[in-house]
Amino acid sequence: MSDQRTNSDPDRPQHGTPQYGTPQYPDPVAPAAYPGAVAPGSMSDAPGSMSEQYPGYTGPSPYPPAPIAQSPGAGGLAIAALIVGIAAFLLGWVPIVGLIIAVAGIVLGILAVRQPRGRAFGITAIVLSGLGALTGLVLLLGILAWMPMAG
Repeated sequence: MSDQRTNSDPDRPQHGTPQYGTPQYPDPVAPAAYPGAVAPGSMSDAPGSMSEQYPGYTGPSPYPPAPIAQSPGAGGLAIAALIVGIAAFLLGWVPIVGLIIAVAGIVLGILAVRQPRGRAFGITAIVLSGLGALTGLVLLLGILAWMPMAG
């Protein structure tokens, strides 16, 4: 009697049966053996090896972190003085509002000049506020001088 065994695994080729479908590729995780290849770990101490170029994590540094240095930029008061100075310069044409904003800009500019940071912004704020105050004063005096003539 002949022994007829059937293969339950259709992907496994039987003896003498040609294999159809996708070819069987080697495991992609397994390292490939190329001609002239060196086994991993045999050259780990060689100069220029990966372990010499990129050492492993050695843990936290025993030294404290470097202090964060203050940026040499202008301070907040100097920037505020400059913004108010620009507003005083632009609104100097409005007689009373321009004068009030110009006085605030001059005061903030003087406070900014007294600090070590923001000296240039403070001086600019004083100049712009002074020009705004001068414009506001000239307009206010012009209006006051014109009012008695009109009535």
